[in-house]
Amino acid sequence: MSAPMKFAIVGCGAIAEAHATAILANDEATLTAGVDPDEVARRKAAKEWDCATFASIDDMLKETEVDAACVCTPPAHHRQITEQLLRSGAHVLCEKPLAPSPADAQALVEFAKRTGRELMVSSKYRYVGDLREARELIRQGQIGRPVYGEVTFCAQIPAGEKWTVHPSVSGGGVVMDNACHAFDVLAEALDEPISSIRAAFGQRTVSAEVEDTAEVQFRTESGTLGRVALSWTYFTKDLDYLMVQGTEGALRVGWTGGLVRKHGEREWTSFGSGYNKRTAFANLLEDFVEHARNGQRQENLEHAVRAVELIEHIYRAEQTGLWQDAQATV
Repeated sequence: MSAPMKFAIVGCGAIAEAHATAILANDEATLTAGVDPDEVARRKAAKEWDCATFASIDDMLKETEVDAACVCTPPAHHRQITEQLLRSGAHVLCEKPLAPSPADAQALVEFAKRTGRELMVSSKYRYVGDLREARELIRQGQIGRPVYGEVTFCAQIPAGEKWTVHPSVSGGGVVMDNACHAFDVLAEALDEPISSIRAAFGQRTVSAEVEDTAEVQFRTESGTLGRVALSWTYFTKDLDYLMVQGTEGALRVGWTGGLVRKHGEREWTSFGSGYNKRTAFANLLEDFVEHARNGQRQENLEHAVRAVELIEHIYRAEQTGLWQDAQATV
């Protein structure tokens, strides 16, 4: 058995806790270092993760070697930090979105190719078993041909107290924050490329600088219509986060499990076991470690760049008030 991969976490904020938990629970990984310019964050990380901490990546690389790193910083810093880590020889698992712009995201893809290191994005919903089961049920024809899909990620969060409301570092508001997750859910369940998008943003109540509520409509290449609802202001986490209507039935995926039924049936049939954040991150890390040891997986990066392209289409659609052609160009 190979020695455990030595991990660093760059950016010791809230989402870093999920990555740290996954690393500490994985026999093939060990958490060696935490990096954050904030002294309070470093002290907290050192205590909770029992690892060395550093104020910068340069300081870390002077003192220790790491095999891989989780980048948990604001999106505006993803490209610079990820390139520095890849250049040092580390594999990188980067938080979503890969970058705030398609150009920067594609540049990271090309840079990772040149270095020969593994680069993945933290797409946790691609590791949720209920969504994979939903996709299989749809493939089996349990609801006929999908005609409408809906993803809802809405919860009141104190975003006004975080860096997420500062576009110079976040790249945008709730769309930049959560649209990647919505597209991952749609890709995992429907597997239908989105061809066009239009969008509207609600009244800004969390911050005057960024959108906190967004309504997005989409069409897929096969003709399926759909909606994505995103908000930091209103709460729907007691409801399903995915719903698909088909020609012969309907399917729902919620936080506690999934339901499916044919048209005309009174009772729903349950499937799945519900969403478990810890399990999703554990599965994500396991996949990352495997591919870091065995070679690159370009497909994951294509999804990551595509998500950033779709986010750009959402912002353009909201500005123009028109449907935007969102077909992939590569």
